[in-house]
Amino acid sequence: MSEQSITVRAPKVFLESNLNFPNVDTSVTEVTVTRARCIDPSLLDSFLRTMRHGSDDIIKQKINNVTEKGSTLRSKSEKCGDFVRNELYPNWKERSKVIFYCQYQATLMKEELDVKSNEMVSDGPQVATRIDPYAERDWKKEQESRFKQWRNVCGWVQNNLQIESILRTTSEEILNQRCDANRKYLEDFEEFMNKQQTNK
Repeated sequence: MSEQSITVRAPKVFLESNLNFPNVDTSVTEVTVTRARCIDPSLLDSFLRTMRHGSDDIIKQKINNVTEKGSTLRSKSEKCGDFVRNELYPNWKERSKVIFYCQYQATLMKEELDVKSNEMVSDGPQVATRIDPYAERDWKKEQESRFKQWRNVCGWVQNNLQIESILRTTSEEILNQRCDANRKYLEDFEEFMNKQQTNK
């Protein structure tokens, strides 16, 4: 994931299905993710909030809507399977892409901080301060600012990973209750993601 940016968007089926849910905010359904947006994640927060509210937050309503329409010849578990495979998992996938991109950027930011620190230690401030007496102070301020940004991105990533874990665990419990008690939906999602990577 070395791209300077990635674009993530709500799956088409997500947008179409949410026409039945007027309270769902679909104002941010596509976003280009950059390091700057990981540092100031207000737009990413709006995107993730839209995606979560349109899936996990109303999953009981979603399941009812899916299982009550269409052919009665198909079992409830089959209809649930279509919903999970075609809507829920793609939704989770796009959310994961946003969070993992920022997680990767945090790793790069830390590496860059370490390189800068090592350069300052090895070269020493004397050379720079002979040219500019404020160079060392400015360098320290810049490093402090970058360190704060890195800490903020790390905190944002960890917070959103926790939110995703809670939401997905809750959704799995609801799916087990409403659809298939024996299916391990979280494990199936990992397989879904692996297949997506393989098919790239």
